[in-house]
Amino acid sequence: MFKLEEKLDPDAFIETFFEANKKDHQRAPHPWETLFRSGKCSREQLQGWAKERYYFTKQVPIKEYSILYNCPHTDVRRMWLPKAIEEEGEDLIGKPGKPHPEYWLDVCEGLGMNREFVKNSEPLFGVKFAVDSFANAAFGTSWLLGVAVSEGDDTARAMTRDLDVFRTHYKWVPEEALEFYRLHAGVDVEHGAIRKEILRKYATTKELQEACINAQLMKNNMRRVMADCIYMTYVVQGASWNAASAAA
Repeated sequence: MFKLEEKLDPDAFIETFFEANKKDHQRAPHPWETLFRSGKCSREQLQGWAKERYYFTKQVPIKEYSILYNCPHTDVRRMWLPKAIEEEGEDLIGKPGKPHPEYWLDVCEGLGMNREFVKNSEPLFGVKFAVDSFANAAFGTSWLLGVAVSEGDDTARAMTRDLDVFRTHYKWVPEEALEFYRLHAGVDVEHGAIRKEILRKYATTKELQEACINAQLMKNNMRRVMADCIYMTYVVQGASWNAASAAA
């Protein structure tokens, strides 16, 4: 658990929040990340990963509305509402799009998967446990922690990096299937600015500041548990994505 010696002023807190996250990411890369970024994943392994990733992706709109529901501050709700609507596929002036989980299903289709099968499939037990535990702890009880674990500049950079990985190593995936990455590489920069503004204003005690930092670190750990499950099931055990189930 990350501990502060004392409450930080807003600017120092924001700096510490991102520095703690950056330091946490400096651990040795997970074997799944190394395999993926080196272009050595098979089609079947990518399919397994994409199926499991969908379970996390479809929780994001729920997170956005839990923040709106639980937050008592009008200014925060006004800032966050466009993001929540955008996740559902539109903006405040009705510009058409589609729900963001549907963009991830485009990735799945680009990998040769049936999108309806993915939508109706169960994740691996370990993936479900990790995502559900994170969701309950990070944004099931506190709107501010929901903001803390939301997407930002770091997510945008990761999306740009992974888009480059696909274009370099997995050229057989159609470019149109990768809109999820292009979209988030742009909008998450804007979302990150809103996140900073809210955290700077409302993380006003030592306890809240520590909780926000630890929520972000918990999100990182949740991703590592997901990667453990994916690597063991689809790489080490060589399971087929359409045969693996929540019982695995």
